[in-house]
Amino acid sequence: MSGINDMEAVYKRYALPLKKYIITLCHDDFLADDLVAETFYRAITHSDSWQGGNIYTWLCTIAKNLFFNHVKKKEQQNVSLDDEENPFEVPSKEDPTAAIEREETRTYLLKKMQDLTPTEREVIYLRTYADLSFKEIGDVLGKTENWARVTFFRSKEKLRRNMERME
Repeated sequence: MSGINDMEAVYKRYALPLKKYIITLCHDDFLADDLVAETFYRAITHSDSWQGGNIYTWLCTIAKNLFFNHVKKKEQQNVSLDDEENPFEVPSKEDPTAAIEREETRTYLLKKMQDLTPTEREVIYLRTYADLSFKEIGDVLGKTENWARVTFFRSKEKLRRNMERME
């Protein structure tokens, strides 16, 4: 990253995938936007810490650390992330019944995901919501590509069994 032109190209290529990744962590569109901006700010101001390799993995690591710092700060303030309301949320034009069913299914899936270990949940989030490859997941979590592939498969099967058991 020798110049701002390079960072502009990196931003154009990775801003949306990075936002998807952050949303898997925080489930908040506005917070995700803030964290994407802060991630790129940190990437520009600390570009000397990038040691080569996959730049997207480096950006995900920065974003993940920023998110964890945000959570720690909120915990210290005794404010739950779930208590924040979005006053700018625009009502959807979707059929209310379909929206309720979709939300119930999503809530059920998220509840069942809580039965997984934090690592299993993170691998599923990274693969399904952030669209990361197994190699990128391994890089983000400091593991191998094969570890990511096996963990994803086993986690998915465990989630499937948990969901079948409750139906």
